[in-house]
Amino acid sequence: MKQLSTIIFLLLSVSLWAQQEPHYTHFMYNQQLYNPAYVGSRNTPSFTGIHRSQWIGFEGAPYSEVLSFQTPIMKQRAGVGGTISRYAIGVTYSWYASAAYSYNIRLTQDLDLRLGLHTTIEYLGIDFHDPKVVTTSQNDPSLSDGTFQDDYVWNVGGGMYLTYKKMFYLGASAPQIYPNNIGFNDLTQVSAQMAPHRYFNLGAAIPAGDQLEVMPNILVKWVDQAPFDFDVNLSVRYLQKLTAGLSYRAGGNKFVESIDALLFFQISPKFGAGLAYDLTLSDVRDYQSGTVELLLRYDLRDEKGDLENPRYFKKK
Repeated sequence: MKQLSTIIFLLLSVSLWAQQEPHYTHFMYNQQLYNPAYVGSRNTPSFTGIHRSQWIGFEGAPYSEVLSFQTPIMKQRAGVGGTISRYAIGVTYSWYASAAYSYNIRLTQDLDLRLGLHTTIEYLGIDFHDPKVVTTSQNDPSLSDGTFQDDYVWNVGGGMYLTYKKMFYLGASAPQIYPNNIGFNDLTQVSAQMAPHRYFNLGAAIPAGDQLEVMPNILVKWVDQAPFDFDVNLSVRYLQKLTAGLSYRAGGNKFVESIDALLFFQISPKFGAGLAYDLTLSDVRDYQSGTVELLLRYDLRDEKGDLENPRYFKKK
């Protein structure tokens, strides 16, 4: 824990240019977190919740939760939604909330383009009086005075989301457009900076017979002056109920971060559940037992209406 705390304090005492947003293996089901244009695209009011425990067995390891809601409005010409998430690592904590709006532009009979905006607020805190904290510099003002310190930052973001029938989606977004300065003391210098993130994702559902679909998905994440990150997933769905897939994640200072296995089961027309396990391949692999992620999704469907195909992107 001493080593982890030292790393955290170093990050807080310099200008920070790195990937700061948590990873989610179920990124194809969690697009609302990073792209406001996704809200309303599922054509039904929908709740999605994810819990992620990273690097199980590693003291102070990251864990995160996210809960989102979205619904179409104006006869599906627009959508609104909201997201709340929590992320923790060591003695640092952050809460994130956003409110999103999207508008659907019908380009052709089969092609739709959604444009979205959202506003966000993020709370950040660090617990300096946690007994796990060990400091070696007694007069370093960036380490505060042994109390709990916090800060709030506000931002705006935007994105686009293109869909073709029920077969293809393409998204691009910047959830936080401008960098926020953050700090937990009265020093004149900047303690840290939250760098803008950009996301690019695409996916498809390719029929492979009467009962099977092959569904490739890609998510690319980048930040200025930070390592290039991406996830590549290939899933197969059977009978529009059971989905199984494998993902490859690259990021950090290593080209291989993890190999991930995913399962998703559409239990009923309204309720679905997913489970993922990440096999860590980075330098921390010898000190932990992998990463587990649980997904729950509930759709408020109208049983008398035209039910949406329960995938993660839009159906006509």
